[in-house]
Amino acid sequence: MTENNETNSVPENGQTAGESTPPKKKRRKSLKFQIAANTLIPILLMGVLFLLIGMYSIRKIAVTEMFTNLEGNARYISTHFSNLKGTFYMDGGELFCGDRSTREEYPFLEEMKETYGIEISIFYGNNRVMTTLTDSDGSPLLGTMLADSRIVSGVFKENTVSTEKNNINRQRYLCVYVPLHSNSQVVGMVGCAISMKNFYRANQALFIQIAVLTAITAVVTFILITLLSNQMVRRLTYIRDYMEELVTSKTTEQEMNPSVFRRNDEIAELGEHSIAAGASIKSLIGTDPLTGLYNRRFGRQKIKNLREKAHDEFSVFTIVIGDLDHFKKVNDEYGHDMGDTVLSGVSAILKKHAEMHDGFAVRWGGEEFLLGFETAREETCDILKEISKEIKRTPFYPKNHAPIHLSMTFGVATYNGQGKIDDIINAADANLYKGKNQGRDCIVS
Repeated sequence: MTENNETNSVPENGQTAGESTPPKKKRRKSLKFQIAANTLIPILLMGVLFLLIGMYSIRKIAVTEMFTNLEGNARYISTHFSNLKGTFYMDGGELFCGDRSTREEYPFLEEMKETYGIEISIFYGNNRVMTTLTDSDGSPLLGTMLADSRIVSGVFKENTVSTEKNNINRQRYLCVYVPLHSNSQVVGMVGCAISMKNFYRANQALFIQIAVLTAITAVVTFILITLLSNQMVRRLTYIRDYMEELVTSKTTEQEMNPSVFRRNDEIAELGEHSIAAGASIKSLIGTDPLTGLYNRRFGRQKIKNLREKAHDEFSVFTIVIGDLDHFKKVNDEYGHDMGDTVLSGVSAILKKHAEMHDGFAVRWGGEEFLLGFETAREETCDILKEISKEIKRTPFYPKNHAPIHLSMTFGVATYNGQGKIDDIINAADANLYKGKNQGRDCIVS
């Protein structure tokens, strides 16, 4: 009747004879790491793409705005020179208007340069005759010609010509050229320019803002995706932990974390399937397939739970071991199928009464059963009397034979805060032996 605990001799390294060394498991990459890595690269590429597009768009807008400003300045200067009295003509490489040299207008050009940060050139024909541009020695770039015939032709047709491909003194400039009139005729050009170096410097803050905004957007996007993916990974981890605990633990009390079902999505559906699979696993590893009662392994876990609760709440519990009387005769006379029918029927009675009183029923082995109740000895014996009566009045019907009735003998032991689990089981088992020796169909406590 008592439980036998067997141990096998195992070498210190935990490996039995003839057993090969198991292969090492490959280190798994964290799902969070994989999601982060797979997310970071596209976000970085997207950030670079957005930055390039943003820079290109902002530059295009800034260039258009700069052309507008340069054109406004060039027209203002052209109007100023056109309003000078007299006719423009060249004399000795110098531009005159009437009897007055245009060199007197240099203060005006320098003031425009200082105010608007631009370079100004006055062309007579396509010859640069006045300019604020200087060479490396600080000398004005006079006497140079504008060689681009498309610009010259366009301006002399009364058009405004803008270009950002103009190289002056080995520097690239944004330039705008407008006509210069004398007596209502185009005699030259006014050019306003800004070096690309100064242009980018003027718009540096805007470009930095775009870069910072793109970086912030990328970081925020990565953080949000990481947070959302971490929530999904956490929910998947709960499902994994549930299944691992279900398989490796000795208890059947596992519960799925409620956050798995917080959203009605595929993960919640996976959680539902895991619970359904878990129920099947619990049924397979935690219950006896014939009777539907807890098997011996999980029965011991239930007793352990009772003991822990009794310690925490300073309460008692009672263990009962019952054995069907003369069950061998049923198998011998009516066959094992009938024996299985009897075991199933008796198990249903035991389970019903156990659950009615917040207890549990275990198939302990063969025709032997264990019951656990959170009650004292006297109350438990009253429950067993009801169980015994129902078993004895329940008929079983062998094929081609008259109905049969069976009885059951019970051994009872109460845990009062002292002793091990095996001690109380052995005490109940010893009382069962006494009942068998006293003639069966009785309750011994």
